[in-house]
Amino acid sequence: MLLHAALFFGALSAVATIAAFWPGLIQARLWIGLPVGVLVIALVTWNASILSQTQSFEIALGAGAFVATALLRVTMQRWSWMGAQLYAAATLASIAYLLYAGSITYVVARDAVYLVASGLLLVLELAALGLSLSYLFEIVDTISRTSDRPHPSDPNYLPKVAVQIPAYNEPLEVVGETLDALAALDYPDLIVQVVDNNTPDRETWTALQARCEKLGPRFQFMHLENWPGYKAGALNEATRRLPKDVEIIAVVDSDYVVRPDWLRSTVGHFADPNVAFVQTPQNYRDWEDDQYLRGLYYSYRYFFEITMPARAHRNAIIFAGTMGLIRRQALEEIGGWNPDIVTEDAEASLRMLARGSVGIYVPRPYGHGLMPLSFDGLKKQRFRWALGGVQILRLHWRRLLVPGQGERLTVAQRVHYLLGNVQWFGDVLMFVFTFLLLLTALSTAMHHQLPVRRMTGLALGLPIAFLATGLLRAVWAMKLRTRCTWRDAIAGLQVWFALSWVVTLACLRGLIRFHTAFLRTPKMKEGEASLIKALRAAQMETLLATTGMAAAIVMVVRAPSISTAALALLLLFQAAIYANAVWAGASAEGIHLTPLRRAYRNSAQSTGARPGSERLAMPAAIGAVAVVLMLLISLAAPPAPPEPQATAPGEVQAATAHSSPSPSPSSSPSASPSASPSSSPSASPSASASPKR
Repeated sequence: MLLHAALFFGALSAVATIAAFWPGLIQARLWIGLPVGVLVIALVTWNASILSQTQSFEIALGAGAFVATALLRVTMQRWSWMGAQLYAAATLASIAYLLYAGSITYVVARDAVYLVASGLLLVLELAALGLSLSYLFEIVDTISRTSDRPHPSDPNYLPKVAVQIPAYNEPLEVVGETLDALAALDYPDLIVQVVDNNTPDRETWTALQARCEKLGPRFQFMHLENWPGYKAGALNEATRRLPKDVEIIAVVDSDYVVRPDWLRSTVGHFADPNVAFVQTPQNYRDWEDDQYLRGLYYSYRYFFEITMPARAHRNAIIFAGTMGLIRRQALEEIGGWNPDIVTEDAEASLRMLARGSVGIYVPRPYGHGLMPLSFDGLKKQRFRWALGGVQILRLHWRRLLVPGQGERLTVAQRVHYLLGNVQWFGDVLMFVFTFLLLLTALSTAMHHQLPVRRMTGLALGLPIAFLATGLLRAVWAMKLRTRCTWRDAIAGLQVWFALSWVVTLACLRGLIRFHTAFLRTPKMKEGEASLIKALRAAQMETLLATTGMAAAIVMVVRAPSISTAALALLLLFQAAIYANAVWAGASAEGIHLTPLRRAYRNSAQSTGARPGSERLAMPAAIGAVAVVLMLLISLAAPPAPPEPQATAPGEVQAATAHSSPSPSPSSSPSASPSASPSSSPSASPSASASPKR
């Protein structure tokens, strides 16, 4: 019965996902959405009745889906009916699947090893489905929700503003464009503070100093030598040196070109004394001519088009480090930026919200920066973001989880900040499921069974269905919100996948040690072929991809059956996730270098360089040892106990039942999403796709 319910709600979730793709339907008013939603439920119920010959039970399931949708629609009154039905169906499918998996886990448990192993697998599935629902919540809450009334902005409120430009080893060709744009800002009371932090080459920073002097008294330059705390430490010192009458601080990365009306359009929100910070989207330029850069661009956009609007509905946005403004008093009240956190911007916004402040998201880009041009630099950037998310969890978990410890944080704010950082672990789950599938493939090929539950027949199709619909929703949401093509949206998903391993490494590294090194990937040799560079930049991902593909082929050849074919398909998908790293590395090497790109390629913003960073890499040799250990464990594993036949009506059991831990039923947009469109989706959008910091 539980499997039957899981299959019904899984089918309803898939059909509701496809129906939502009809233009305008996800946002349709009740008088359109309700009849269409009822029709979708009726069609799924009718087809299920024909297949199962149990009409009364199917009608009961359909009625349950309708009631769940109605209750959710009443609770989330700003959601459309189709948005509520999409989320309700996915939630019911996840609950039914977990109940079914739990039933076959504990009913047949006959020894401690089996019970522990299968119980851990169930916990992993619970976490994966929970993350999948968190991504779907952001999508539905952004796309199907009616608009909130915008926060009022007083155009006559014009306090003194200081724009801070943190710079480290930046080429003058790049930062010069930023300074010229700031010189053209249309604002009456303004200073621009250029903070050069530990640039080792005196010629580089003195040229920047001369450029600031040329632009006039509005521009103030400071060079900090051997200064601790990275960007946070430098900005704390810069703020200390500001004139006392500066009320608002704006932060702009050294590769951004801002619009002249940026400050006039956003400063007025601070007329409300409760507003602590205002964030506008990070946006980018010089990407249209290259498929890889287009995918990277839209993978970034996901966070600001999907995640941030959903968080803004509950005053839970983050300060994203650039193209944002912050009230100086609010920053000083929390003690400034925390130099121990590598994502000091997001951490500071949590502390400000905990004091009861308000953060405003203005969903209009006012500046355009440059994206990392090498895969090596992109990996370092994503490593830093994911590591910062883990640090925030370690530092503030009591605020987010313990009643009475969150100061003035609301429940919704706690949930958004908790999930926003937990979503990075979607890529860790992806790796764990890959590892389990490799063990399963090896043990199956050797005609052994792992001491974990196994599923056969149609039950094996549920993880595939969850995975497919989750990915489809992430790509669809990206396309809908950014108005990109399907190909560009898929390329954005590929970028999330390409970063899955580095996010996994960052999460694990952050759990082991709070104060940790930044990622420094293997150095590239001059004159090396592009493919060789791509493989060097993705050593571990290449190993995981090739091992997964080989294991899938060996399993099918050695033990051919429907079950092993389904498992091989899942394993090939997991392998393809890591193979995207090779694609990203090779594509980045093929980017046409214009004069601006050539100059920016050596910028710290592009390379991910940080003063004093240490080496932290995972050589392929360690991965090879892990694969050998997997094989040994597989050979030594005792057979699993026989399981009851849990068949849905019409289900045909596979001739040969093999041990099959089900893989992650979702993919994170993060990145994080980041999937993402983590894995996001997980790959964060592992991404949580996340902002540039």
